[in-house]
Amino acid sequence: MTTKEIKIAMIIKDVTVASIAKTIGVHRPHVSMVLHGKLHTPRIQAAIANAIGKPVDEVFPPKDQPAKEAA
Repeated sequence: MTTKEIKIAMIIKDVTVASIAKTIGVHRPHVSMVLHGKLHTPRIQAAIANAIGKPVDEVFPPKDQPAKEAA
């Protein structure tokens, strides 16, 4: 998923970067950096994916696998 798609999913699910950060006990900038692809932390990636109800590999595909096209 693109950053924009993730943000839209977060809006639909009424989830914020701050709420994800608070839930897992990290600072908001860490969640934001993962969201924007500047940091790759499996625990934060899993928290973001869980918050929007998607599998981690769909939200953050492996680097050797291109992101799936939006339907």
